[in-house]
Amino acid sequence: MISRHPDPELLVEYTAGGLTTAPAISVTTHLQFCNECRQLAESLEEIGGELMNESEAIPVSENLLDEVLACIDEAAGKQFATLLAKPQDTEAITGIPKYIQALLPADSLKWRFLSPSLRAAAISVGEEVHELALHRIKAGGKAPEHTHRGIEITVVLKGSFSDEDGIYHPGDFILREAGEIHRPCAARNDECICLSVLEAPISLTGVKRIFNPFLSFSPC
Repeated sequence: MISRHPDPELLVEYTAGGLTTAPAISVTTHLQFCNECRQLAESLEEIGGELMNESEAIPVSENLLDEVLACIDEAAGKQFATLLAKPQDTEAITGIPKYIQALLPADSLKWRFLSPSLRAAAISVGEEVHELALHRIKAGGKAPEHTHRGIEITVVLKGSFSDEDGIYHPGDFILREAGEIHRPCAARNDECICLSVLEAPISLTGVKRIFNPFLSFSPC
């Protein structure tokens, strides 16, 4: 059952097109799971549409519509081709939304080692500010305790995990601010896969902080 949702203010920014690519993807992913937030987002879009109808019209070029439709067709074609090419890493992506599967590379995911229980695979979406990645915690595994140098958004895709603040299930949307400390732990019966958006690299705490200079952060 979903218990964590984006704040209404974030949904307003999302429907207004004010988020960069990676945060927008995280909200869209949550909406794949959550009817409540999806209906709210649709209502906000309707309100935005009504406000636009009441605003003064601005002249545009005659061929603008054709250009927009061509861009949509090109993007849809690329997404369909990506889905057809999927996937080699079937074990990792089984059960996660097709929306996320379509964003993954056509070849196998490149999982990097973060700890004996944790792997991460970056997703390239043309980001310049945020890192978008899948994080995979093995069943019963614990991620290292860490704090954040910037905002972190996590959307649970598969399995579940817990930390000092609660238990999180598929669809849950967790936003952590800079300075918050936690240690995620996957449930014992299944691995946990999450979509993560990082504004800055994390910082390990305790004796493991000596590894902080080696932690990568790669918006792409």
